[in-house]
Order: sequence, then structure tokens, then C-alpha cells
Amino acid sequence: MGHSVEHHIEHAEHAAHAAHDTFNTRVTISIAIIAAMLAGVSILGHKAHNLVLLKQLEASMVKSEGFNKWAQFQAYNVRSHLYQIAVDEATFAAATPGAEKGMEKSVARWKGQVDKYETKSMPETKAEAQEFDNRAAALSESAILWHHKAERLDLGDLGLQLGVVLASLAILTKRRAFWFLGIACAVIGLGVAMTGQMGVMLGSHDHGHAAVEHKSH
Repeated sequence: MGHSVEHHIEHAEHAAHAAHDTFNTRVTISIAIIAAMLAGVSILGHKAHNLVLLKQLEASMVKSEGFNKWAQFQAYNVRSHLYQIAVDEATFAAATPGAEKGMEKSVARWKGQVDKYETKSMPETKAEAQEFDNRAAALSESAILWHHKAERLDLGDLGLQLGVVLASLAILTKRRAFWFLGIACAVIGLGVAMTGQMGVMLGSHDHGHAAVEHKSH
């Protein structure tokens, strides 16, 4: 994210040693303050980027679990249909005189299997699969939200870095315009960073942030 904060502070210290008037002292102090804010925003930006990767990884893992559950559901569905076909075939075969002998136990077992799959195994597995899908969707939404936050923090970081650079130019050129412009860039950068951190005006994802975080746990 650009030059290190330590570099900016070191630059400000060198400028302070060379300064012999009030203007240079003020500018140097402002550079130190901006650099401190820059350090905080940089930390928040790194955290946001890490959370994006973490949420994406969690979403991928949960999606994989969901796929497994849906595959299990389909397997139960196929088995249920096979047992139902066996019951139907046995029912037709029983229409032939003498053919029904010995089929009662098999038909009863097949019907029991169909009932188990249709009333217990399939509904439970389907509910679990849908829960995994919902969690994966919530995690994906959360990753998108943190991505937007990270972008906003990066922009704020850039504004603060420009503030340091322009304020440093003010010391070198003795022009107040650079100082004022640097302070303006720093204030704007800090404002942009804080709106990102607090989730202000991040689009539709901002409104559903609380629900998304709740679902992801």
C-alpha cells in the first residue's frame, strides 16, 4: 500500500531537524499526525483484505459440504424410486395366481425402505443441504461486503499518503498551499476510510450486513 509509515515519520523527523521556524514545526507535527492516522487505516485495510479471503474460503468449504449433502439426497431419492419400482412390480406379479406366495415379506420391507427415505432420510438431508447453501450464500455476501470495505480503506489510505507527501513538499518549498492541500487530502482520506470501516454507503450490501453476519455463524 505504498511507502511504509515508518518512512513517512522518518522523513518528518529529518524535516524537523532542519526546521528553524514555526511553519516548519507546524507542518512537521501535522505530518506526524497524518502518519499516525495512516498507520491505523493501513492496519484496518490489511484486516479487511484478510477477512475477504477468509470469508471466501469459508464459503467455498460450506458449498462443498452442500454439494455432498445434495449428492446424498439424490442417492436417497434414487434408492427410494428403485424400491418403489420393486413394490410396483411385485404388485403386478401378484395378480398372477400363486405368484403372491413369498412376496409379502419382501414387499413389506421394500415399502418400509420407501417410507424411511420419503419421510425421514430425504427431508432431513434436503434440509441440511439447504442450510449449507444458505450459509454459503451468507458467507459470499459477507465476503463481498468486506471487499467493498477494503476498497474504501485503500482509497482512504491513498488520501492519507498524499497528505503526507504534500505536507512534506510544503516544508521543502515553504509554500502553505501544499500544506493546506495535504491536510485536505488527509481529512478526505480519513473520512473515506471511516465510511468504509463503518459500512456507510456501501450499496445494497450495507442494509443486509447484520443478517449476513448472523447467518454465517
